[in-house]
Amino acid sequence: MESILAAFMVGLAAYRSKRVLRHAFDLKSRGLWASHAILISTPNGRRRLKYNKNFSIRMPPPPKPMKHFRSLDGVRGWLAWSVVLFHMILLTAADQWKPILANADILSRVRVPCFLIISGFVITHLLLEKKERYFPYIVRRFLRIYPLYICCLALGMFATYLHFAAFADNPWGNYVPQPSILSEELAGSHGPTLRLHVLAHLTMTHGLISDTVLPGTEYMFLGPAWQVSLEWQFYMLAPLILLGLRTQKGKIILALTTVVGFAAFQRGWFGVFYDPSFLPGAGIYFAAGIATRLGYPKLPTLSAYPVAAIILAGGLVFLTRSFLPFFLWLAFITWLRVEHATDAVSRGIDRFADVALNSKVARYLGTRSYSTYLVHEPIIHIVVYVCIKQFGLGIAPTVAITFITVPIMTLCAAILLYKYVEAPFIAFGKGLFNEPDAAGANNPIAQGAGTVPSIASVAPGS
Repeated sequence: MESILAAFMVGLAAYRSKRVLRHAFDLKSRGLWASHAILISTPNGRRRLKYNKNFSIRMPPPPKPMKHFRSLDGVRGWLAWSVVLFHMILLTAADQWKPILANADILSRVRVPCFLIISGFVITHLLLEKKERYFPYIVRRFLRIYPLYICCLALGMFATYLHFAAFADNPWGNYVPQPSILSEELAGSHGPTLRLHVLAHLTMTHGLISDTVLPGTEYMFLGPAWQVSLEWQFYMLAPLILLGLRTQKGKIILALTTVVGFAAFQRGWFGVFYDPSFLPGAGIYFAAGIATRLGYPKLPTLSAYPVAAIILAGGLVFLTRSFLPFFLWLAFITWLRVEHATDAVSRGIDRFADVALNSKVARYLGTRSYSTYLVHEPIIHIVVYVCIKQFGLGIAPTVAITFITVPIMTLCAAILLYKYVEAPFIAFGKGLFNEPDAAGANNPIAQGAGTVPSIASVAPGS
């Protein structure tokens, strides 16, 4: 009787429109069996029903749509532009000219740890969900960051010498951007030391080298690129870290290694670093992102945003500023877990965050955040050089021109770099290894992965 009913429904659907045909198959997917008819494709691309009394299948349920962490793109976009703002202040000596602008240092204190926490979360998600072997993974990561990095490094080398020339004779008197770092970079801009700097940057190992061993290596040529070196260190070790986290013993060893390494870095046992460009100095932040991703499927779904609890947690920021990035990350993850907010406050927070992080503008900036992050500093150097050397301007008009022109030039450059460098190499990396999905079924890294929304793109420093 069931077979007759299924055959009757399929025949009726074939007689009527394609829309009804799809509806009939949808009904069968909910429990009816198709014992006598199957849907096949003809050479011309059209579909038709074929009678087959020996064929019996159950129609699979329609796949559930996967939600993307689109808001992470928005977060990366705003973080990247906060770096642009901070560097416009720093590299024009505006923080010395107007001391109140020195408070913009908080942008640096927040954006670096936040970038690293996001990176730990995203790379962990990639390894768990992508289910690919180490070699394809690391090659794709290399193609993701290196081509754009080399382009911006070449521009940065050119702009660095313009920066030296602009402030060689102290055109603004005592107003000199980062004088100690400038002197170190100037000393390393010629002779054997220059070759060491170039070699370190070409191999992305400049973040590993302390200022004690090679002065100025973190910021030489392209200041923000120290984080590219750090990300590359993390990319190479991330699969091994996840393998270690599969056992209780491995978790304990990795936790102790992270804490001891971080403490040793803070005490200067690895040498002098201006930023945590060496992996032990950033291990705590990457660990926070990894732990969040691993625990994300077990987090409860909320119907209201716990505003009071978040405010109390934010009070810890007054004890130490170093907690601020973790507080912001906690607030962000909590917002992600709120679904179908029931109260007016939660709905208001959800609307605001959705506009700030999920709008087309935020996501557009987020997809180009890596290009923005790397290209803006050479542009600042070029603009400042032109203002000083070509027009002889003082600090006030130079700062004003910088704040007007640099954002526009950076955005245009980021758009072009993303279109002609970043995106093509991402696509090339995706098509380089055409492994079937089943190949990752035996990947020990991917076993036991929870189900979480997929992430559309992964960018370093972003």
